[in-house]
Amino acid sequence: ADPNTGYSMFITPKNNRNSKGQWLITGGTSIVAPQMAAASVLLSDFNTTGRLGFWNPQIYKFAKRSDSPFKPLDSRTNNTNLYYTGQPGKLYNQATGLGTVDFTALNKAFNE
Repeated sequence: ADPNTGYSMFITPKNNRNSKGQWLITGGTSIVAPQMAAASVLLSDFNTTGRLGFWNPQIYKFAKRSDSPFKPLDSRTNNTNLYYTGQPGKLYNQATGLGTVDFTALNKAFNE
């Protein structure tokens, strides 16, 4: 959720009609939180085993598998974001969490 590699957003000042506006790059929690909420809804909609319930125990179990739906960002060899690197060999890293999510694989794991 690095704002330096985020999404382009065009903004115009609220009270200045003479301004042409400007493009900004934004990211972080303000972008990721709504995306994760939407993904959660889709995962729930496609779930065939009942309610998803509390995710934490399930996603940590999935993260430990060889076919994990999470790709850790723990070194420069697997991380294009050099600002937030984690520690190699750790399941969870303070800066990167479990890593990036493959939502297709996560959906498959939830439906097993």
